[in-house]
Parts: sequence; C-alpha cells; structure tokens
Amino acid sequence: MIVNRVENIDEDLLGMVVSTEEEAYNLYNNYATRVGFSVRRGQKRYNTKKVMRQFSYLCSKEGFRLDSDTSELSNVSKLETRTCCKASIRFAFQDEDDTWKVSYFVPEHNHELAKLEERQFLR
Repeated sequence: MIVNRVENIDEDLLGMVVSTEEEAYNLYNNYATRVGFSVRRGQKRYNTKKVMRQFSYLCSKEGFRLDSDTSELSNVSKLETRTCCKASIRFAFQDEDDTWKVSYFVPEHNHELAKLEERQFLR
C-alpha cells in the first residue's frame, strides 16, 4: 500500500551519474530532505577482487528492528518506528568512464512524510 506519493517532486533519479560515493550520498540525501524523509546506508556489493561494484541507500524506515534477546528483560520498550518502507536507490559502477550510475530507484513510501516545517529536524 502506497500512503504518500509526492506530487510536487517529479524527480526521477534513475540514470543519473555521479563520480564518488560521497556525491551519491549527497544527491540522495538532498532529494530525501526535499521530499520529507531521512536516509540510511544500505548494502554494499563487491566483486571477487574486493572492489565495490554496487551500493545502496534506503529510507530510514525500511525493514523492521531485529528482535532483542528474550532472556534480557528491559524495563523500557522502545517505540517501533520502522514500517518496512521500500523507498531506496542503488548505484552501480560503470567501467567505461569510472562513474556511479543510478541503476534502481523506488520513490514510493508507505508512511507519512515529514511536513515542510518538520524537515529541518530530519537526520
């Protein structure tokens, strides 16, 4: 179920090219701030020579928190903030020109996005 599709941001990042991992993070983080969500780093994939070939960034509400050890009882139970959101971006290395290209992009979120006046408080 898609709860919030952003109408005023029609950016499609698919196919965009950056030269470094830091530039890629800044690209997606700036996009996320404009839309109203925060970002966390995802999986990195390496080839057999231990050279990074792909990396991804995710909505901070992707997945669910891992269950803690049941033998350790806690007095405080934390609020569940993750919603298994599928919004993400993946960059793949391009051998021809040594750049990183967006190979996968999902803009849809399944949760409420931050309002304009709340976006300054995003991570």
